[in-house]
Amino acid sequence: MKRNLLYGPCVWLALLAVAAQEPATKMGLAAEVRAAVDPALRRGAAYLLGRQEADGSWMHHPAVTALAATALLQMPPNADPASAAAATKAIDFVKGCAKPDGSIWTPGEGQYPNYSTAISLIALVAADRPADRDIMRKARQFILGPSSQFVQVPEADPSFGGIGYGKSGRPDLSNTQWALEALYVSRHLDREPYSDDPAQPKQAELAWGRALTFLTRCQNLAETNTSGWVTSDPENQGGFIYFPGSVEENLAPESKAGEVDVNGVKALRSYGSMTYAGLKSMVYAHVTRDDPRVKAAMAWIQRHYTFTENPGIGAQGHYYYLNTCAKALSAYGDDLLTDANGTTHRWRDDLCRQVVAMQKADGFWVNEASGRWMESIPELSTCYAMLALQVVAEYTPAALR
Repeated sequence: MKRNLLYGPCVWLALLAVAAQEPATKMGLAAEVRAAVDPALRRGAAYLLGRQEADGSWMHHPAVTALAATALLQMPPNADPASAAAATKAIDFVKGCAKPDGSIWTPGEGQYPNYSTAISLIALVAADRPADRDIMRKARQFILGPSSQFVQVPEADPSFGGIGYGKSGRPDLSNTQWALEALYVSRHLDREPYSDDPAQPKQAELAWGRALTFLTRCQNLAETNTSGWVTSDPENQGGFIYFPGSVEENLAPESKAGEVDVNGVKALRSYGSMTYAGLKSMVYAHVTRDDPRVKAAMAWIQRHYTFTENPGIGAQGHYYYLNTCAKALSAYGDDLLTDANGTTHRWRDDLCRQVVAMQKADGFWVNEASGRWMESIPELSTCYAMLALQVVAEYTPAALR
């Protein structure tokens, strides 16, 4: 692996000072698309309001509750005032799940500290209640700490710098992208002082530098990643996988899209949701557009441009994919995207049309084709769909941009 692409602390400090994206093409939503988005959001909110538990939660799960709260906090101006009241009750539930170490979760099956803390912190930032600032800072500190990011392995290990669920023996790109999003939107809470040495980086800068190392090792790009699973297949180059493996833990690399055979050599296939997760995370880390990793990720996205499925794995994780697409492309900044055939798309309109068309008559969204990753649960898929629409329609509060 090329060391100049693994950002250490000093390089990271310089990168923050100089990184800037090229001017973006901004067009927003077409009027007829926005006219369809707002009613869809109102129907979705009505469904969520009808599913809220007496304790303010959805499914008694802090992460699902945080997703729902964020969606209700981002409703358009003509929304039912009940959405704001329900969001307040939900944030109170999330706040009540905070632990002394800063993590926000509830013990039990399917309740993972890192994942839940990151999504809960995003919701708390969206609510932006002054009384919750200490809880937010502690949650941010938990994500930055050794209980979250893998720093116990050597830097040469592929798992170094990643973040996992908190109860498994390996990190993954999905958890890492949620954690990095939480760190990005909560950056205004960072009070950590520099030491007397002006060259000494802050803890957050160290964490971002380590995360960039992990992101690079998750990308199917021979130019910057010499791992054995990287493929020379042009269709997969530039995309991302789920887990790059660990020598220390004796764990093989993993892609949810499986393998590809290139001239008799087995390699891992890139797929949509992780590629957008990788792009989003690199943009949040201030990696510039002319960086080979960003350019390659965008080239993969252009070759596999679609919102009708999660490229590489079809219906699996479709709503997660749509949510991640919306955030990644919004963060990248251009409203026009040219696909592999040379066709230019107003991707915001395309994504919104797809999401609105998938809504059920009762206002919810659900993945009927694949229940993997809990998407057969309407509460979760509805949150993902609403959040995607809100990001694309630019209803997100300034704190989450």
